Amino acid sequence: MRFIFVIIILLIASCQDTGYDENDTYLYKNQHKIQVRTTGEGFPIIFAHGGYLDLEMWDPQVEAFKNSNQIIRFSDLGHGKTIRSDTSTLGYEIINELTIRYPHEKYVLVGLSWGAMLCVDFALNYPEKVKKLILVSPGLNGWPYFKDSLASKNYKLRQNAIANSDTLKAAKLFHQNWVIGPRRTEGELDKDFYSESLDLIVRNMSRHWQEDWSDLDTIVARTRLEHIKVPTYIIVGKHDAEDILLIAEEYHSRIENSKKIEVDNVAHLLTMENPKRFNEILKEILND
Repeated sequence: MRFIFVIIILLIASCQDTGYDENDTYLYKNQHKIQVRTTGEGFPIIFAHGGYLDLEMWDPQVEAFKNSNQIIRFSDLGHGKTIRSDTSTLGYEIINELTIRYPHEKYVLVGLSWGAMLCVDFALNYPEKVKKLILVSPGLNGWPYFKDSLASKNYKLRQNAIANSDTLKAAKLFHQNWVIGPRRTEGELDKDFYSESLDLIVRNMSRHWQEDWSDLDTIVARTRLEHIKVPTYIIVGKHDAEDILLIAEEYHSRIENSKKIEVDNVAHLLTMENPKRFNEILKEILND
């Protein structure tokens, strides 16, 4: 009898939701099936990934913050395990649907590159829901790409690879510009980081070849950056493309309540290249 009682107690304990188990769920909007993962408890952070990446790029941040925050992350249209329909959808409205599903008064938004652009659109349209805006290696809707000659050359070569349906070449070119950095070589990167990041890009490009992403706001963000009033933090790696460094400075100069942070020895995908340093910065921002 005592043995049966112990077994029952163990079964009950195993069924309890600790808040830290993370599995794929899906958000349905405009016939899209959008991949979502959540874990943890506490003040909510919504993470938005970069282009040709997916929600898995945030794994190091999940491990670092799941014991103190609710982590909400998703794969945009054309990424991860998300299945898109033929309907156009605004990216910031996907983020808003997440705030409806996981209701809180306010959220911290963390976006990298493309994801930063979606977070900016959200902050402009739903400022009352944003506590802090964290833009990592951010792009900018309305920016005249490319001022960086090496990035421009890389982009043209990548477009040719796409036109020739050469997925692997396109992925490697994207990886060179947006992971290694326009002015660094493969040998300067940690081998595990090099392989992991390239595999992530190849997987997303292959799975969603020439598939459309979500839409940016039709009101171009660059025309109204002064409207952003929430505390904003812009984080860039010093080895990133010239355009991203210039964009970071524009955000910083035009958003009144902003701070720019430059990180040594990293390029665009700094959250994965040096997760320890990025997590330290993120913790400081959350505690600020």
